[in-house]
Amino acid sequence: MTPDTLLMACRFVHDAMLMMLWGSFGYLATLVPQRLATSVADRLAIFRLVAVWLALVSTAFALPIQTAMIGDGWPDAVDTQILTDVLTSTSVGTAWLAQLVAVVVLVLSQLFPARLKPAATAIASALSLASLALGGHSVMQDGWQGILHPLNDVLHVLSAGAWFGALLPLLIVLSRFDQPQFKAEAGLALRRFSTAGHWVVALAILSGIGNSLFIVGWPLGWSSTYRTLLTAKVVVVLGMTAAAVLNRYWFVPRLGRNRASAVAAIRTGTLVEVGLGLAAILLVSIFGMLDPNGAD
Repeated sequence: MTPDTLLMACRFVHDAMLMMLWGSFGYLATLVPQRLATSVADRLAIFRLVAVWLALVSTAFALPIQTAMIGDGWPDAVDTQILTDVLTSTSVGTAWLAQLVAVVVLVLSQLFPARLKPAATAIASALSLASLALGGHSVMQDGWQGILHPLNDVLHVLSAGAWFGALLPLLIVLSRFDQPQFKAEAGLALRRFSTAGHWVVALAILSGIGNSLFIVGWPLGWSSTYRTLLTAKVVVVLGMTAAAVLNRYWFVPRLGRNRASAVAAIRTGTLVEVGLGLAAILLVSIFGMLDPNGAD
């Protein structure tokens, strides 16, 4: 496997895990009633630990892989001197160090007491997501664009992560409609998700448009692989948005008339959003390493 391919895989795992952690536990910490949030968080305990360690491992692997890409291949990935030079003398090393510190904070957040763990995990994973804006295309500009683009990138990853990541606990919340002791709380959690979702989806879309304008301008076009994959991501996000709108304005209002059927439909729509969200993250993991203007 080439360093480029392995780095794409690392980026996909890293970004997906952080977005799921941020969205899942941010939702549980802020919008879900405490008793139900505790129940859902318990169900997600194994996922939380696996996701945290995958984020750590993918971060650790990123520097030697990038060193192999910068240098002469895999031998440079284990050359201590070259690794040190990349870490201390390049923007890649600076960004990686910030991301490592952030993910270590995420690991340490797992030491908090159980009642504080959702909030601690959400805050730490948000910090890790924000640190991603220190590298990549968002730091390749100067002047006012060099300030606004990273800030917009932070807004984008946090809003997109809040949308995508919250879908996982939402699936568990939907299953609680069948349990009398949680039925009222599940309804409240779903309504809060729907209300907050309007703002989060709007921010994700608007900040995504902003990122595209900063990097390639308009129209997107097909003149490079980057632009083609970016256009594909736009189509995927439109699909996610359509599924979210269908859930919110068609199936949620039907909960009072035919709850079982409506819950099943919302669950199906949510699973579609999860699949499309993973596809969007995969596309970003690939085209995020490409030259936006490079013709093929």
